[in-house]
Amino acid sequence: MAASSGLLGGPVGVAVGAGAGAVAGSFGDLFTACINTDFLTEVSATLIPGTHAVVADISEEWVTPVDTRMEALNGVVFRTTRSDFEYDQRARDEAMLRAEIGQMKAEHARAKADRKAKFQSKIDQLNTKLQNKLNDARQRSEQFKRETDAKVEALQKKAAKSQGDIKAGIEKRMQEIREQYNEALARVKSKAA
Repeated sequence: MAASSGLLGGPVGVAVGAGAGAVAGSFGDLFTACINTDFLTEVSATLIPGTHAVVADISEEWVTPVDTRMEALNGVVFRTTRSDFEYDQRARDEAMLRAEIGQMKAEHARAKADRKAKFQSKIDQLNTKLQNKLNDARQRSEQFKRETDAKVEALQKKAAKSQGDIKAGIEKRMQEIREQYNEALARVKSKAA
């Protein structure tokens, strides 16, 4: 199992010894990290006041070690994938900005001459926000590709040193990682079309 720095990414494990206060207190951070409210609701329903939560960015080849250790500590593990939520959140943000730009353009067309400059300024600001969102999405896609390539490369090195069922398991995991990447790429391409 490999862990990386940062709040969330890849398969996310929320290992919970419990902690409603911790989750509620960092709701803004989790939202920024693209965790959806359904996941937070599920975690919060299990937590009781006065307990704690641990949020970890973990890329797992095998869930049993973390699950077994957490069970021994009377903890609970919740998992979710960040990339799905990132994509959904970006798509919603972009759609809202595009709708707002459309509304401003319609109002600009109906506005009197003395108001047109104000509407154009708002349109320009919204276009800048939208362009920044699109640039962020491109950068995240490039980062996701680099992360995918690094994971596959690390697994290829492990597979080269392994045999039998272990090697087959590693090769299966490499295939899953590639499929996840291709699915994410297909979603982005379909959105752009």
